[in-house]
Amino acid sequence: MPAAIIKSEAHYCIAPPSTVESFQGNLVPEVVNSAVINAPAASIFAYITQAERNVEWVPDLQRSERLTPGETRIGTRFRFVSKIAGIPIDVTDEVVQLVPERFIAFNGVTGPTHSGSWTFQPEGEGAQTRVTYRMQFELPPGVGPLVARMLNLESRLDEQSRGCLANLRRILE
Repeated sequence: MPAAIIKSEAHYCIAPPSTVESFQGNLVPEVVNSAVINAPAASIFAYITQAERNVEWVPDLQRSERLTPGETRIGTRFRFVSKIAGIPIDVTDEVVQLVPERFIAFNGVTGPTHSGSWTFQPEGEGAQTRVTYRMQFELPPGVGPLVARMLNLESRLDEQSRGCLANLRRILE
Protein backbone atom coordinates (compact mmCIF):
# COMPACT_ATOMS: atom_id res chain seq x y z
CA MET A 1 0.00 0.00 0.00
CA PRO A 2 1.30 3.49 -0.73
CA ALA A 3 2.50 5.82 1.97
CA ALA A 4 0.45 8.90 2.80
CA ILE A 5 1.79 12.43 2.72
CA ILE A 6 1.07 14.28 5.93
CA LYS A 7 1.61 18.05 6.23
CA SER A 8 3.31 19.12 9.42
CA GLU A 9 4.26 22.58 10.69
CA ALA A 10 7.17 23.26 8.35
CA HIS A 11 7.45 20.35 5.96
CA TYR A 12 5.82 17.30 4.48
CA CYS A 13 6.80 13.84 5.55
CA ILE A 14 5.99 10.41 4.28
CA ALA A 15 4.00 8.41 6.79
CA PRO A 16 4.18 4.65 6.54
CA PRO A 17 0.86 3.05 5.60
CA SER A 18 0.51 1.56 9.08
CA THR A 19 0.43 5.05 10.60
CA VAL A 20 -2.59 6.10 8.57
CA GLU A 21 -4.44 2.87 7.91
CA SER A 22 -4.43 1.62 11.49
CA PHE A 23 -6.74 4.48 12.46
CA GLN A 24 -10.10 3.44 11.06
CA GLY A 25 -12.40 4.78 13.73
CA ASN A 26 -12.74 5.65 17.41
CA LEU A 27 -9.97 8.22 17.17
CA VAL A 28 -9.06 10.53 19.99
CA PRO A 29 -8.47 13.92 18.32
CA GLU A 30 -4.81 14.38 17.45
CA VAL A 31 -2.84 16.14 20.18
CA VAL A 32 -0.43 18.76 18.79
CA ASN A 33 1.59 21.11 20.97
CA SER A 34 4.69 23.21 20.35
CA ALA A 35 7.14 25.14 22.47
CA VAL A 36 10.28 27.14 21.81
CA ILE A 37 13.19 25.76 23.83
CA ASN A 38 16.37 27.78 24.32
CA ALA A 39 18.67 25.01 23.14
CA PRO A 40 19.97 23.86 19.75
CA ALA A 41 17.95 21.24 17.85
CA ALA A 42 20.88 18.79 18.01
CA SER A 43 20.88 18.82 21.83
CA ILE A 44 17.12 18.36 22.13
CA PHE A 45 17.06 15.62 19.49
CA ALA A 46 19.94 13.77 21.21
CA TYR A 47 18.09 13.85 24.53
CA ILE A 48 14.72 12.76 23.15
CA THR A 49 16.20 9.88 21.14
CA GLN A 50 17.50 8.42 24.40
CA ALA A 51 13.97 7.25 25.07
CA GLU A 52 15.11 5.06 27.95
CA ARG A 53 15.46 8.43 29.78
CA ASN A 54 11.83 9.45 29.12
CA VAL A 55 10.96 8.81 32.77
CA GLU A 56 12.94 12.00 33.50
CA TRP A 57 10.51 14.24 31.61
CA VAL A 58 7.28 12.46 30.57
CA PRO A 59 4.47 12.96 33.11
CA ASP A 60 2.83 9.74 34.37
CA LEU A 61 5.61 7.57 32.91
CA GLN A 62 6.78 4.98 35.41
CA ARG A 63 9.23 3.01 33.28
CA SER A 64 11.05 3.40 29.97
CA GLU A 65 13.55 1.00 28.50
CA ARG A 66 15.40 0.51 25.23
CA LEU A 67 14.64 -2.88 23.68
CA THR A 68 16.93 -2.46 20.65
CA PRO A 69 20.65 -2.03 21.38
CA GLY A 70 22.74 0.71 19.78
CA GLU A 71 21.90 4.18 18.54
CA THR A 72 18.30 5.17 17.88
CA ARG A 73 17.47 4.44 14.23
CA ILE A 74 14.53 3.29 12.13
CA GLY A 75 13.40 0.02 13.70
CA THR A 76 14.58 0.85 17.24
CA ARG A 77 12.03 -0.22 19.85
CA PHE A 78 11.33 1.12 23.32
CA ARG A 79 8.98 -0.09 26.05
CA PHE A 80 7.04 2.39 28.18
CA VAL A 81 4.79 1.83 31.20
CA SER A 82 2.50 4.71 32.20
CA LYS A 83 -0.32 5.05 34.66
CA ILE A 84 -3.32 7.08 33.52
CA ALA A 85 -6.13 7.54 36.05
CA GLY A 86 -4.65 4.64 38.01
CA ILE A 87 -4.73 2.30 35.00
CA PRO A 88 -1.35 0.87 33.92
CA ILE A 89 -0.66 1.22 30.19
CA ASP A 90 2.20 -0.87 28.77
CA VAL A 91 3.29 -0.09 25.20
CA THR A 92 6.15 -0.79 22.84
CA ASP A 93 6.97 1.88 20.28
CA GLU A 94 9.03 1.52 17.13
CA VAL A 95 10.85 4.34 15.34
CA VAL A 96 9.48 4.47 11.77
CA GLN A 97 11.06 7.70 10.53
CA LEU A 98 14.19 9.54 11.53
CA VAL A 99 15.82 12.67 10.15
CA PRO A 100 18.72 13.45 12.50
CA GLU A 101 18.24 16.64 14.49
CA ARG A 102 14.96 17.43 12.66
CA PHE A 103 12.29 14.71 12.96
CA ILE A 104 11.48 11.38 14.61
CA ALA A 105 8.22 9.41 14.26
CA PHE A 106 7.04 6.26 15.97
CA ASN A 107 4.20 3.76 15.88
CA GLY A 108 2.94 1.67 18.75
CA VAL A 109 3.49 -2.03 18.12
CA THR A 110 1.91 -3.21 21.39
CA GLY A 111 -0.70 -1.64 23.61
CA PRO A 112 -3.34 0.82 22.40
CA THR A 113 -3.02 1.71 18.70
CA HIS A 114 -1.10 4.96 18.51
CA SER A 115 1.52 6.94 16.61
CA GLY A 116 3.35 10.18 17.16
CA SER A 117 6.20 12.40 16.11
CA TRP A 118 8.61 15.09 17.24
CA THR A 119 9.69 17.92 14.93
CA PHE A 120 12.69 20.16 15.71
CA GLN A 121 12.75 23.48 13.83
CA PRO A 122 15.74 25.75 14.58
CA GLU A 123 14.83 29.40 15.08
CA GLY A 124 16.94 32.53 14.94
CA GLU A 125 20.65 31.73 14.95
CA GLY A 126 19.98 28.11 15.98
CA ALA A 127 20.20 28.78 19.71
CA GLN A 128 16.44 28.22 19.96
CA THR A 129 14.32 25.38 18.61
CA ARG A 130 10.58 25.09 18.05
CA VAL A 131 9.72 21.58 19.23
CA THR A 132 6.38 20.15 18.07
CA TYR A 133 4.92 16.97 19.54
CA ARG A 134 2.07 15.13 17.81
CA MET A 135 0.20 12.10 19.15
CA GLN A 136 -2.76 10.13 17.83
CA PHE A 137 -4.60 7.26 19.54
CA GLU A 138 -7.30 4.87 18.40
CA LEU A 139 -9.59 3.46 21.03
CA PRO A 140 -10.80 -0.11 21.11
CA PRO A 141 -14.30 -0.54 19.68
CA GLY A 142 -17.24 -0.79 22.04
CA VAL A 143 -16.37 0.66 25.42
CA GLY A 144 -13.29 2.65 24.26
CA PRO A 145 -15.12 5.92 23.51
CA LEU A 146 -17.13 5.68 26.74
CA VAL A 147 -13.99 5.09 28.82
CA ALA A 148 -12.25 7.98 27.02
CA ARG A 149 -15.08 10.34 28.01
CA MET A 150 -15.10 9.07 31.59
CA LEU A 151 -11.33 9.61 31.88
CA ASN A 152 -11.43 12.90 29.96
CA LEU A 153 -8.71 11.29 27.84
CA GLU A 154 -8.34 14.06 25.26
CA SER A 155 -7.68 16.62 27.98
CA ARG A 156 -5.30 14.28 29.84
CA LEU A 157 -3.28 13.64 26.67
CA ASP A 158 -3.09 17.36 25.92
CA GLU A 159 -1.98 18.05 29.49
CA GLN A 160 0.67 15.32 29.26
CA SER A 161 1.96 16.72 25.95
CA ARG A 162 2.26 20.21 27.43
CA GLY A 163 3.97 18.72 30.49
CA CYS A 164 6.52 16.96 28.27
CA LEU A 165 7.41 20.22 26.56
CA ALA A 166 7.60 22.16 29.83
CA ASN A 167 9.85 19.50 31.38
CA LEU A 168 12.12 19.47 28.32
CA ARG A 169 12.43 23.24 28.58
CA ARG A 170 13.23 23.02 32.30
CA ILE A 171 15.88 20.31 31.80
CA LEU A 172 17.53 21.50 28.58
CA GLU A 173 17.61 25.28 28.95
